[in-house]
Amino acid sequence: MLRASAQTTGQAIDLGAITDRAPDPLLTAGTELLAFVTAVIRNDSSLGPARTVLAASAGPYAVVRAAAVAGNFQMMNRLVDATGVPIGASQRAIAADLGLEHLGAP
Repeated sequence: MLRASAQTTGQAIDLGAITDRAPDPLLTAGTELLAFVTAVIRNDSSLGPARTVLAASAGPYAVVRAAAVAGNFQMMNRLVDATGVPIGASQRAIAADLGLEHLGAP
């Protein structure tokens, strides 16, 4: 969704920042957003500080939206995993962009 949204709006984005934190994600508050999402996924003690930093950088509404998107993705991933939906060609292209093609189906 982020990739398609960036393409549609002409927003520059470096998806490589998802798997390699060295590059700038090229999004406003992108680094803070990545830290927040990582903390949500890990469900660890860094969540509170990451939420505070994201709110200070992008505003409290950004935290709400980021949490909603993360929750929606968790729901979708669990549904797809539980039903055995195969990975499509477009998803394999995204996996390649992220350097995760070794995880995809042939």
